[in-house]
Amino acid sequence: MKPLTLEWVEKAENDWGSLNLEMRVRKNKNHDAVCFFAQQCVEKYLKARLKETL
Repeated sequence: MKPLTLEWVEKAENDWGSLNLEMRVRKNKNHDAVCFFAQQCVEKYLKARLKETL
């Protein structure tokens, strides 16, 4: 994998971790944050895929 691709994958996985932390909250779960981190995760994985193929 290209170094830039790995950077985007790492960023995506960090967002995935944040999403999972927020999903485990029992009281006052922030659904907006869950959706935000999910969107960011997908966007960064797509950027990684594009960088790898270019």
